[in-house]
Formats: sequence, structure tokens, C-alpha cells
Amino acid sequence: MSSNTVHGNGIIAARRRQFIYELALEHGSVSVADLSAKLGVAENTIRNDLTHLHRDGKLVRSYGGAVLREEGIPAPPYSQVKDKHMIEKSWIGKAAAALLPDRSSVFVNAGSTAYQLALNIRDKSQISVTTNSPEIALLLSSNRAISVDLIGGKMSSDSLETDGSLSRDYIDMLYWDIVFYGISAIDLEHGITSINLPVALFESTVVKKGRKIIGLCDSSKFGTFAHAGVGPIGMLDVLVTDDNVKPSTIERLEREGIKVVIAGPDQ
Repeated sequence: MSSNTVHGNGIIAARRRQFIYELALEHGSVSVADLSAKLGVAENTIRNDLTHLHRDGKLVRSYGGAVLREEGIPAPPYSQVKDKHMIEKSWIGKAAAALLPDRSSVFVNAGSTAYQLALNIRDKSQISVTTNSPEIALLLSSNRAISVDLIGGKMSSDSLETDGSLSRDYIDMLYWDIVFYGISAIDLEHGITSINLPVALFESTVVKKGRKIIGLCDSSKFGTFAHAGVGPIGMLDVLVTDDNVKPSTIERLEREGIKVVIAGPDQ
């Protein structure tokens, strides 16, 4: 391996640091020794990379490695995370479906975790579902016993959802028993944020129309923020997540009056 590969020119170093950051997002922390073995570079090179990521505000240096910041990490693009943590998302979808009463009206927003919820409610009946996800609408409409309304608007090519801009008057007239809200990013400092301003405005309107707001969020979304604010974490009544959330974070959520449901393989 050449010295350029070991120590990294500008392009190679940037790619290596992005890889390190993505590992940290997935696992919560990284170690110098493991990264050195995995990437085939000297430990001093890894230490320099971690210091660089620390200065960028993405990681916090710790003894022997680095950990994610508790707050304020920019969320990766949806396209990079939509297929990750699918096992945890399937647990969350199943646990959230168990909270759905019979004969209820619900809103389900777009996203890979919300889709897992939809997979678990497609065989139910006597429910009315409104969504801004064409993918979820198609899935649920295969059951003729479920009433499905699709909110119109401009499509996001990244997350495949509408911003509700063609259905404003319709939304103003509606209320739901439950809003199931798949969260893009949640952070104790920035609150709940979404991928862009039009979608965030739509989501902030929808959550005000639900009698109960149930957030769906795998543990990788904690401590991150996206482009546009939706509202404070206290707007949630219930949060369904997985068991990789830090106990201190759960305690903070519960102090906000949020019931935290931990989903697992035995749901």
C-alpha cells in the first residue's frame, strides 16, 4: 500500500473520514485500533482523522477512539439511511401497530420506519388512513377494508413523499385519532426536524390535528438534526424506538411527559 493510501491525499482522506463517520452513526462509537485494522492504515492516521472529525463537530474524541456528539450532529441524507437499521425498524413498526385501536382514523407519514408500520396494519380493517406517501397508500389500498386517502402536493424525489401543498383546505378540515409520525431527526437541542422546509411545514400542521402523536424513530436518529424544524420533542405523546437509545436520553424524554416504548424482537 502506497504512502498516499496510508496517510491519505485530500480525496482519499475525505472518503476515509466519511466512512469513519458513517460507522460512528451506525454504532455510536469507533475505536482507533479497530479502524486501523479495518482500513489498513496507521493508528496515528486514524487519530488525525478523528481529530479532524472532532473539529468538524461530528464526533467527540475519547480515550482510544471517538463517540457521537450527544447533540447537534447533522443528519445524513435520507437516501443514505433509508435502508439501514431495517431490523430495528421492523420491530418499531410491529410495536407501533400494536398501539392502533380498532375503528380509528390515523395519519401515517412517509419513510422507511412508517412503511414498516404500514406492513403491520395492512391486514386490519375498520380503519381510515391518510398518508402523504404514495408507496404506503398503494400498500394499504390492497386491503379493501381499509379506507385510504393520499395527500397531494409536490413530490420529494429523495424521500418519495408529498408536501401536502395541493391539499391544504382538505387537511384543515381533518382530525385523526392518531398521527404516526416517522421522525427524520431528533435532538435535545434542536427538537424534531425534517428534510426540507415544505415537508417540515406540512408535518408541523399534521401533528396539530392528531389527538395522540406517536413518534417512530430508530436509535440512529437521536442526537441528529435535519434542515428544517418541525417542533419541540414535547409535541410527542408516545415515542416507539429500539433498545440502543441511551438511558439518559430516555429519562429526558420521560421528563418531557413522553411515554417511551422500547421495541424488540419479541414484540
